Amino acid sequence: MKVSAPLSIDEATNYPTPSSKAARTAIAALLLCTVFGEARATQLYDPPATKGAAVLIPSLSDEEREEQAAARALAERRQKMIDDCEQNFGTDCEREVDTELRAEELLQWGVRVIHLRPAR
Repeated sequence: MKVSAPLSIDEATNYPTPSSKAARTAIAALLLCTVFGEARATQLYDPPATKGAAVLIPSLSDEEREEQAAARALAERRQKMIDDCEQNFGTDCEREVDTELRAEELLQWGVRVIHLRPAR
């Protein structure tokens, strides 16, 4: 078995020099990344639109406006019911109000709701 002599510091750190073709390829790749990075940064930080630029806002149909108004009215009514419940009872009001509103919605659709009375 042949034992080789330990490497000196000069031999261990003496890497082969890169070929000129590999160096040119690396420089070209870095240059390309720099160009694309600059283009992306410019695209992200473009100045805002001028005063003359028009922004089109789609108009809502009458049905959509009515649905939004109904949703707003329901949200306001729900909040008022929760506030009243908290002033009078103060326990688990959101759940009670949501249950009551769901029952009212079922009644509007003609579904029969069975009301249970508390045990005496």
